[in-house]
Amino acid sequence: MIKNFFCNRKSANIITTGLLVLFTYAMVSCSNKKDAHALHVIPVASTVGNYNLLNLSKYATEIRYIPLETNDSTLISGIRQIFYENGKILLLDQIPLSYTFTCFLFDNNGKFYRKIGQPGQGPDDYNNLRQVFMHENFIYLKDYFKVLIYDTNGNLVEKINLRSNEFPQQYRSFFEILPLKKDTFVMNVASMKGYYPKAILFEKYQSDIKIIKEYPNYVKLDKLHDFYSTDELGIMYRFKDDVRIYKVFNDTIFTIGQNTEMKDAFIFELGKYKPTLSFMEGKETPWNDARKKYIIPMAVCESLNHLFINFNFGNQAPEPVESIGNQGGKYSDTRVYGIFDKLTGEFTLMKQPIKGKFGFKNDIDTGPVFWPKNISSDNESVTYISAKEFLDYYDKIEKPTPQMTEIAKRISPDDNPIVIIAKLKK
Repeated sequence: MIKNFFCNRKSANIITTGLLVLFTYAMVSCSNKKDAHALHVIPVASTVGNYNLLNLSKYATEIRYIPLETNDSTLISGIRQIFYENGKILLLDQIPLSYTFTCFLFDNNGKFYRKIGQPGQGPDDYNNLRQVFMHENFIYLKDYFKVLIYDTNGNLVEKINLRSNEFPQQYRSFFEILPLKKDTFVMNVASMKGYYPKAILFEKYQSDIKIIKEYPNYVKLDKLHDFYSTDELGIMYRFKDDVRIYKVFNDTIFTIGQNTEMKDAFIFELGKYKPTLSFMEGKETPWNDARKKYIIPMAVCESLNHLFINFNFGNQAPEPVESIGNQGGKYSDTRVYGIFDKLTGEFTLMKQPIKGKFGFKNDIDTGPVFWPKNISSDNESVTYISAKEFLDYYDKIEKPTPQMTEIAKRISPDDNPIVIIAKLKK
């Protein structure tokens, strides 16, 4: 009987210990799930009012400057898009206040390589070039109703007709396209009324297209405001093998993987600053004034470890800057930049290191303020400044680096822009 008592007690202890282990495991699992969820939430609203000056050296290990060759056939008016991949610099240039676009390709030293494609009315020409993209040594030129695909030698290798009967008429005006995998593309769409998808997936079918999937938006709108803006189109970019897409309506950056499924990647926690449906439908008037109540993410660059986010902060901007628009009118620049650490979930809103200059304080070589326009597949961030701005910075630096001195001696204020590449930490 005593033996049975101790045996039963030992069994009870084993059971109790087992239950404790299972309970502890469950608690840790729940905690890990919560932590994992937190790593995908960008806490914007709770961070408003807390701004920090950030040094470039915290995120990058080195920086280099590439003056773009200047001659009569390579004059750059206004860079609309920039990419740096495989030692090549791709630019979409636009003459201000015009629909004149040119696609330039430069090498790693800024030497002009060639123009990609040509404007015109022919079947292989572009006449309304709005988007370029470089991926796996191919260059994609997105015209209104076609995609022209070139190799880096400037040869046209494929052409995709977007005037498909399958393609909904109401989406033909405003969209951009990115390759997901060979012959499969994600199309970011916007519509001026009613329900529409976040995106459309299509395959190249001979020289035409075949729609294979629509990604639902889950938001029903009576109509959008009459003035079209990038708010409806949102943001789309590639990260590794995925295509990321963000819509203001959903406050979420979604990701489309190689299996073509869409899932959440990151969520903007905007709280009271989130744009309302009535605002998006144009019911809050005047619309431009109503917009100032909200915080709207406008652009995102993603590296291995961070999201670099450009917000329109509206009335919440702590350091608004009076700027001059393309047509000469004055406006208040209410940008605020933020950094989200994908590994820790930490989110930081940034101060301007110099009044009117947005980005990182360049403590690597005390040169220009830096902020990425794009990030390469090799985790290098790229931006640009005018030659005049570079020289203005140079004149104020007490001990410029030999590289900056060499560049300053051979450029003039009217030369083509200076491309700046920062190697990000991994």
